[in-house]
Amino acid sequence: MNQPDTFGADPSVRAMRRVFGAMEVAQAELLARLGVSPLEPGLRSWREQARRLFEAAWPRAAAQGLVSGPEQAARLYLLALVRAMASAGRPVPPADLPADPALERLLGEVGR
Repeated sequence: MNQPDTFGADPSVRAMRRVFGAMEVAQAELLARLGVSPLEPGLRSWREQARRLFEAAWPRAAAQGLVSGPEQAARLYLLALVRAMASAGRPVPPADLPADPALERLLGEVGR
């Protein structure tokens, strides 16, 4: 009854793991630059709001050719996280933001 686990060998699973890994690294770097503690009371709600926004924007961004790999997906997620933080009263200085007007515009459209 022991069958080998082939789930991790699936190319689409491996691609998604790279995307999520890039998102985790980018998020950790941003929060460290901002001095946000992992114990920050608002962090969970920021992440949840960012996830909802990211999930709404990602398919549209991919269809428009704005997101084609892990780094671009991580940039989209960071911009969604920054929007969530700002809406909760924790704005992020522009110098700490990834610059991508097209992704910012798209997030504005799906966030309405």
